[in-house]
Amino acid sequence: MKASRVMTKTVHCIAPATPLKAAWEAMERHRVRHLPVTWDEKVVGILSDRDLLLRGTIGSQGGMVFPELTVVDAMTPRPITAFPNAAVSKLARLMVEHRIDSVPIVGPDDVLVGMVTSTDLLELLMDPDQVSDVLPFSFALRTSDETRAA
Repeated sequence: MKASRVMTKTVHCIAPATPLKAAWEAMERHRVRHLPVTWDEKVVGILSDRDLLLRGTIGSQGGMVFPELTVVDAMTPRPITAFPNAAVSKLARLMVEHRIDSVPIVGPDDVLVGMVTSTDLLELLMDPDQVSDVLPFSFALRTSDETRAA
């Protein structure tokens, strides 16, 4: 199965000059944990909720307070990306090897076309109709008596 089949096509992005507070608010509003950082539609970085949590503190009113920094100060520059025809297994391997939870999917010239997150991959495993696309075989559980009779 290819990345293009499981990727989210409508991705909320953020500009490098955005203040961290605005980035946090965007993550809360859109209920996402990762924001690709784009410049002229090209992926130049990725900002995660962890990046923001490392720089923020809890204010006296209970909300997050951030220093006067922008996204470019907190993002991971030049993130690991993949093309739409990348195998889902390759994306899972990249996530595990690099300890990341999202992979921006890019077209020519690093233009963002989608995003695959670890949640997308877990949802793929939960959907029985999709599992048959992932596994190139079918199987059934048998008891030890059935195995001996076969």
